[in-house]
Amino acid sequence: MRGFLVLCDSAGVDRATGKINMLGAGWSLTGPQVPPMAVAGFLRVPWEEAKAEHAFTLRLVDGDGEPVRTPFAGEEGALRFGGTLVVDLGEGRDRERAENPEIHSGFAVSVPSLPLGPGRYTWTLEVDGDDLASVTFGVRAGLGDR
Repeated sequence: MRGFLVLCDSAGVDRATGKINMLGAGWSLTGPQVPPMAVAGFLRVPWEEAKAEHAFTLRLVDGDGEPVRTPFAGEEGALRFGGTLVVDLGEGRDRERAENPEIHSGFAVSVPSLPLGPGRYTWTLEVDGDDLASVTFGVRAGLGDR
């Protein structure tokens, strides 16, 4: 399995087509006030792994690799999203299997404005215990932070 992450101002999944609709995609620097954002993820799953349940975690870490903690991130305080995913083959996809060795799937996670200080941060996608993808961004210092 392979994965890719993209930072966006906003993103959503079109359930009918499976496409990810993104606005303001591909940024890597923000701030000093961090606006709401979205993390769009793209998975490339081998046919043999389709229909299997996979555990995933999307987590935010700081420049030292420590979990980012926020007051609204739940009991642990660490900012993370997790669950299980299953890539559905659908009906009659044998011809696609012969033409494309992977199944493409995507997701989008909306994140509210975060109280982050100046520095470097990384969203990391872990699937079945393996780091699959990451995307890094920086937060500028404000006038009072210099």
